[in-house]
Amino acid sequence: MASIGSSNIGFQLLKKSGWKEGTGLGAQEQGRLEPVETRVKNNKRGLGSKEPKPKPLVEDEVEKAPKRPKQDTMSTKKAKLAAKRIRKMQEEEKRLQEKEFEIAFFREFWPDNV
Repeated sequence: MASIGSSNIGFQLLKKSGWKEGTGLGAQEQGRLEPVETRVKNNKRGLGSKEPKPKPLVEDEVEKAPKRPKQDTMSTKKAKLAAKRIRKMQEEEKRLQEKEFEIAFFREFWPDNV
């Protein structure tokens, strides 16, 4: 690992707070001497996870499960998306009806002079 350059903002802040180059950050200067190495994470797995292990294929399962044509899977996906959209629209309609009821309730029972 390479040390941080003196132009680094973190380096400058540490210098201002009394840190001396080549010493650790702990109370007795026992901490790390080099910064923690960073890596760019391009997947949705958790931090610290290793590369995903390939899932073993069991020959019996491959033979038993018939392959569906690609068109079937696409229509299934479209149907699921449509059902999700309908469900969201129904939830929104229910929310609006409840809001409308609440407004009507307040109009009827809330005194005009208050």
